[in-house]
Amino acid sequence: MTPEPIAILGFGCRFPGGGVDGESFWRLLSSGADAIREIPRDRWDPDVFSADRAAVRGRSASRWGGFLDRVDLFEPEAFGISPREAAYMDPQQRLLLECAWEALENAGLPLERVAGSHTGVFVGLSTADYAQLQRSPHELRALSAFTAHGTATSIAANRLSYCFDLRGPSLTVDTACSSSLVALDRAVRSLRDGDSEMALVGGANVILTPIPFVSFSQAAMLSPDGRCRAFDASANGFVRAEGAGVIVLKRLSDARRDGDPIRAVVLGSGSNQDGRTGGLSMPNADSQAELIRAVQAESGVTPDEVGYMEAHGTGTAVGDPAEARALGAVFAPGRDRERPLIVGSVKTNVGHLEAGSAMASLVKAVLMLERREIPASLHFETPNPAIDFERWRLRVPTRLEAW
Repeated sequence: MTPEPIAILGFGCRFPGGGVDGESFWRLLSSGADAIREIPRDRWDPDVFSADRAAVRGRSASRWGGFLDRVDLFEPEAFGISPREAAYMDPQQRLLLECAWEALENAGLPLERVAGSHTGVFVGLSTADYAQLQRSPHELRALSAFTAHGTATSIAANRLSYCFDLRGPSLTVDTACSSSLVALDRAVRSLRDGDSEMALVGGANVILTPIPFVSFSQAAMLSPDGRCRAFDASANGFVRAEGAGVIVLKRLSDARRDGDPIRAVVLGSGSNQDGRTGGLSMPNADSQAELIRAVQAESGVTPDEVGYMEAHGTGTAVGDPAEARALGAVFAPGRDRERPLIVGSVKTNVGHLEAGSAMASLVKAVLMLERREIPASLHFETPNPAIDFERWRLRVPTRLEAW
């Protein structure tokens, strides 16, 4: 017996170059454009922290990313927050509040209808740039009573529960780049277990200091030219990006009963870990394949029924081949050569939102299902020779195509 399907009722999002709604985000995707630009000088001076080579200590070889405009703007009174308190709130909390409001509106759920309900909140978050800025030695005298809960990662979820009077489980998940995807898995299980009657799932990332840029670049993880070339032979690293997204979930049977809009359905979810590999950040294709098989078994979906995979697809020399091998191990056996699995990555358009990356991938997938179209995965010209596309029955889309 397969578990209860989970309905996606609506979403709110802020993605680089995608405006403030799904329509503008889809225009970016379908046009085959990317939203990568040079680090804005209102964050820091890229000339001070950048260099031509990653080997230069204290400098980043990349000065590119996917950035939002004016992350300092916020309307605190709309959420019952004083302007003084808002000044100490992490912009990630502010973005999540805005996206949650829009997600509920998109789902046709007035705030007074959800207030007091057993709605769970599950948020993915892993960076704390704003906390670092406030706690720097020359800012210590400016700390206030609002600093602690304005910058605590746990409050990112709790703030939504408090402002909207939601009384289900409320937690922040930090599993690095998979944070919001694991938050989704926790929400699905909470709904199926009856701990939540509805759930808000979100993730956010805001880039305010150069420290992660320098560290990732020293580890040769970042693309020096700011291009995510997922599955391409010239892939040279990922591109950091910021943004946020929130989706509304409900058990499918309850959504149908209540006449809610249903934008997509989650049939299965899961999470695992790579275990011991060649390095702490090195992926394990066998573990990835094991997880895919487990989720498919839970959902009742067979490999040949899957036509598209929105991949992690960061454009790294190690990650892309490992992910492709895992997909090939699951989807290639018995698959028609004329119908390969189409594999794309939203990171080629907007960059890698890190803890919030699953929200960009999920919103893209929902929009693709509704429009029955598959956008191009950008910057794919020469297939990575470490990926056996023919044997593993994989294909990367290079133009907008019908699904």
